[in-house]
Amino acid sequence: MKSKMSYKPVTHMLFDMEGLLLDTERLYNVAYQEVCDRFNKQYTWEVKSSVMGKKALECPNCPEHVLNSQRLAAGLQVVMIPDDNLDSSLTQEATLLLRIMEEFRPELFSLPAYP
Repeated sequence: MKSKMSYKPVTHMLFDMEGLLLDTERLYNVAYQEVCDRFNKQYTWEVKSSVMGKKALECPNCPEHVLNSQRLAAGLQVVMIPDDNLDSSLTQEATLLLRIMEEFRPELFSLPAYP
């Protein structure tokens, strides 16, 4: 992770809405657990992590693709809010790691601060 002194000014931002801006993760976890309950099974993190995402070449939303060295070399900065259960090795190249969206401070990237 870079120090905040090395953040570059940005003019545009992309957000992963599903699971971050829209709380869909909780909803689909509840739905999956309801299905698992019918079979007396648990929808654990191990099960969830084995079915979520795809290989980097198949899906541009997985951590391996978002943080690949080509994107970082091109100057992409990644502010990541990972799931608490995500393997920390998948977050090592993020520009900035946050616990929750409310911790994001746009002024660190030369954007207007929240009012």
